Amino acid sequence: MSGLIGVDPALLGLSSAIQGATAGTMAETTAGAAPEVTMVLPPGGDAASVAAAGGLSARGAAAIAMLTELTTGHSLFADTVGVSGISYSAQDAINQVALAVEQAL
Repeated sequence: MSGLIGVDPALLGLSSAIQGATAGTMAETTAGAAPEVTMVLPPGGDAASVAAAGGLSARGAAAIAMLTELTTGHSLFADTVGVSGISYSAQDAINQVALAVEQAL
């Protein structure tokens, strides 16, 4: 139910849970892909193949680092949405009390 502020804390809680689950899925997928994208085998035995594999492995490690940072940000966003729902609910309760006191005077 929307209060005086016009925000539904239950929906924010649901959104937070969904976003948190999405962050968990992102973390699991990134962890599962890490070995494949960071340990590229050289296609041949020559120096160029070894260098290419090293470059691809480094690029894979950079991608995993970026995805880990993105997942962390997504998780923090989910937490912020959940805290916002609690804050809005508390502020609505305070506003209701203030309104009742004002009307009683």
